[in-house]
Amino acid sequence: MRALHRACVAALALGCCVGAWSQDFGAKPRGTALGIAIGKPTYGTSCGNISGLTCSNNGTSVSVTAADMITRNWGAEVSYLDLGKADRAGGTVSARGVNLSIVGRAPLTSAFDIEGKVGTTWGITHVDADPASGLANGRESGFGIGYGAAVNLHLSNGLATSIGWEQHEFHFVGQGTSAVKNLTVGMSYHF
Repeated sequence: MRALHRACVAALALGCCVGAWSQDFGAKPRGTALGIAIGKPTYGTSCGNISGLTCSNNGTSVSVTAADMITRNWGAEVSYLDLGKADRAGGTVSARGVNLSIVGRAPLTSAFDIEGKVGTTWGITHVDADPASGLANGRESGFGIGYGAAVNLHLSNGLATSIGWEQHEFHFVGQGTSAVKNLTVGMSYHF
């Protein structure tokens, strides 16, 4: 059921991309953009089998993005992601990586637009848990799906702000693939 939910959300993000691609009308801006965002990540990893060990999502994420809108409604972006750390099983987990996505954008007004993105994330994770928790410790890496959506407000002089949500699949040692969700607030410059 969880896999079906993720597939539906990814399909919705891809649908936004394809819908924007087929319309190619009036969204601003067109061209290249550089941006930075901070966020609140939520790790879906295990907390171990011993009660009383800490398990919280208290980290902060940072991402740096370069994007190129090929038309006014569709393009591509590459992002470096550092999704911070979360307390897990008397220790911490962390994830970072690079995401490459197709982006679809559709205008709501002359100043606002919505966007969806879907792509792949190559990530590196580190688990450092209390040995008594039953969780394996170490690093893992690999590719996973990444997708998200955002609302953008275009200001004057090429500046824009955004509020977004994204999810990236990462490989964690001893736990397989797990999602890290991220709520973000960002600023970008378009030229």
